[in-house]
Amino acid sequence: MMFKKILLPVYAILCMHLVAQPQNADSLLLQLYQESNDSLRVLILQKIARVYEVNENNPVLAENYLLEAKRLAESIKSNYLRMEVYTSLGVLYRNISNYANALKFHNDALDLAREIDDKHQQAKSLNNLGVVYRRLDNHAYASEYHLKALKLAEEIKDTFNISVACNSLGNIFSLNGRYDEALEYFQRALYLSQQTNNLLGQAMNFNNIGEVYEFKGDFIKAKDYYSKSLDINYQINSQKGIAINFNALGKIELYLGNPLKAQDYFTKALVIDKKLNDKKFIADSYINLARAQLGLNNDRSAYENVFACLSIAKEIKSLIHFQQAYEVLSDYYQKQNEYSKALEYFKLSSSYKDSVLNEKNSRHISTIQTLYETEKKENEIKLLLQQQELKQREITRTKIQTYVLLIGLLLSGVMLLVIYFALRDKRRTAEKLARQLEEIELKNVLLEEKNQEIEQQKQEIEKNKDFIEQKNKNLEEAYNIIESYIQKITDSIRYAERIQESIQPPISFVKKQFSDTFIFSRPKDIVSGDFYWMLPKGNKVFFALADCTGHGVPGAFMSIIGIDLINQAVNQHMLYKTDDILSFIDDQLIKRLSKSKNEMILKDSMDIAVCVFDKETYLLEYTSALIPLFLQRNGDVQELKPDFVTLGAKLAGASSKNFTVKSLKLTPGDWLYLTSDGYFDQLGGENNKKFMRSRFKEQLILTSSMDGVSKCTHFEKTFLSWMKRNEQIDDVLLWGIKF
Repeated sequence: MMFKKILLPVYAILCMHLVAQPQNADSLLLQLYQESNDSLRVLILQKIARVYEVNENNPVLAENYLLEAKRLAESIKSNYLRMEVYTSLGVLYRNISNYANALKFHNDALDLAREIDDKHQQAKSLNNLGVVYRRLDNHAYASEYHLKALKLAEEIKDTFNISVACNSLGNIFSLNGRYDEALEYFQRALYLSQQTNNLLGQAMNFNNIGEVYEFKGDFIKAKDYYSKSLDINYQINSQKGIAINFNALGKIELYLGNPLKAQDYFTKALVIDKKLNDKKFIADSYINLARAQLGLNNDRSAYENVFACLSIAKEIKSLIHFQQAYEVLSDYYQKQNEYSKALEYFKLSSSYKDSVLNEKNSRHISTIQTLYETEKKENEIKLLLQQQELKQREITRTKIQTYVLLIGLLLSGVMLLVIYFALRDKRRTAEKLARQLEEIELKNVLLEEKNQEIEQQKQEIEKNKDFIEQKNKNLEEAYNIIESYIQKITDSIRYAERIQESIQPPISFVKKQFSDTFIFSRPKDIVSGDFYWMLPKGNKVFFALADCTGHGVPGAFMSIIGIDLINQAVNQHMLYKTDDILSFIDDQLIKRLSKSKNEMILKDSMDIAVCVFDKETYLLEYTSALIPLFLQRNGDVQELKPDFVTLGAKLAGASSKNFTVKSLKLTPGDWLYLTSDGYFDQLGGENNKKFMRSRFKEQLILTSSMDGVSKCTHFEKTFLSWMKRNEQIDDVLLWGIKF
């Protein structure tokens, strides 16, 4: 151990000596030729490899020099140098997407770090392994290694590795849709980077925070954070960071409806990624460029770039790039009107998405996180108990000292009295001494009783302490059980949310059919009783919006039944008239949900509007059961009244329901809005009243000149501002369509 403590500073001094030397390849090669010390030759070889990898962009030569450094470090049996070389090899192989070798060398470096008890290197190797597993889309293993690194780094106060672990854990939680937890990790990592003036770390964390806001749909905030990251990357000349920022800003422009700007960003990113030869990021740029080119109707180039991405995905075995490529191919074939191929690639994309973000993976991440937090909490409790025990000992010691002092003072007083009375009257000495002895005996008895009383109190305190500790333990166990059940229920509902989302058409699919559109959906309880549906057939587009009874899981089940029935009506029974479609759904709901022939099932009902739009004639036919429609034309808003009848609720013996087909001639630029009653009925504002239709119409007029993205943002902010701290009372679904 003493040898290790001497050896590590020596190597540190050697490294500082090398850093002070010229850093270009020629000067380092000359230095290597002149150097006879094998340890220094290993360090020089590492520097040469770094120059070829970073400055010369030649990973092949970098690999050759690192392998020579490995051979030399192993020949001189230096564990420290072997550990450093293995780490460099692991990073190189990760950067060129050779993940098998990256894992091997990072594991070897970790073993050596443990052997020489270098905790900083252990944390670094654990973080490196976590990054490789994240590149392989194995988020469970990645989070496990990063949490181990975080725990160790916190123990040794290693700020750099704490920041790296927090950054990577934030990425994992963000990719799994757990954005609030991701933001906590990113903000902690950003704070540490700012405290240590780590500009590269600040750039990474600004970019990652922007990505969370992008996933949450706040594109303006995301763009602001991406721009902050880009400014720092320009400052430190981080080409990889600049390329990442270009890709991120390109995606924002794509979301904001600027495919030409997006294409410019993606093209710049691809040039840098090819220069750096990082295949993962090259694949990112190819797929992003394909999305922009689809938006610019440059379909052929988009098709070629998708297959360039697929080629790299096969080489580096990247599940996420398979999923993204198949998603873009689905959009491509949808645009070519080859719906069978579009559906085939959509299913492939969904299957790969489930592989990357599966429930088991998410549960494993949560379990590891919980174990980490639990162990941390147990250590805090153990420390608290130790402090309490020390405090109790101090109290006991103080009491004993007090009693001894009192006894001493008392005895001193008695002795003084004895002396005083002895000198004053010798004749009464015997009598006084006898009386004093009696007093002493009495006091001793009293002191004995006091001691017994103190002992009893001490025993009572010990009993109470054990009782309280047991109670605390029982409460903690009960809390953990309840928390586990709540987590399982929440996970199940989250999975139900994914199922519900998968059976509704994605917004990208909806946008292909209309000039502009937006969907604002806010379930009350994760899953929703409101749903929308759309199906293009020839030159017509069928679409619908429904509000099922209830919300949460019951409402979600009703929405699944509704989507199934409307698909049956159009696809199986070929009902193309909107009143026939509603009649079919009504009959089927009554058959499926009636509990007896004489019972009115008022709670099992559905409000729905079904529309058919002819793209050639601009004729809109619709039938609505209690779902209001609003037409916005040239800044004016007209409410299209529905039939005042609901689907599903029927009393035995009642007459059949009448559904009315209404038609409307549309003009280009018209907006049509379909909405459930959740928006109108929400309580809030200064007087805690309902939002009401009149106020909703005012918002439609106010947003008449906005595009779909801006409208959606406006309606969401207006709703949240109105609701304030009130509880949301119902599911909300608003669909705006521009013709």
